[in-house]
Amino acid sequence: MTRVADTSVLYALFSEADRFHRAAVEDVGDPDPIVMPTEVLVETIDLLTYRFGFDAGRSAFDFLVDLPHVGIAEKVEVEAVRAIHRAARGQLSLADSFVVQTCLALGVDALAYDQRIVGQLKRRRP
Repeated sequence: MTRVADTSVLYALFSEADRFHRAAVEDVGDPDPIVMPTEVLVETIDLLTYRFGFDAGRSAFDFLVDLPHVGIAEKVEVEAVRAIHRAARGQLSLADSFVVQTCLALGVDALAYDQRIVGQLKRRRP
């Protein structure tokens, strides 16, 4: 089953100090397809670069885009993302709103450790 990756998982994959590191290694190691919204990929790489340096960010980018079961999500409707972001009233970041909309557009679950994303999906699905 395809999953939409959130920064919480992607960052934890590369940060051994993150409390979700082991789970992220297992989750991303699962061969089921993973898609990343471009916004999440950029946010993750920028965060890793800021915290660990350029080489760490570049290596993480190369690693992620070279995984055979990981791809970049198709563009979603910006107005739908805007509606999710506004309705969340500060409870979701803009990148998280892209994750929620990508999940809704594809009819799949999020690969996220951020329970706000999971909660938003539950509220928005019939």
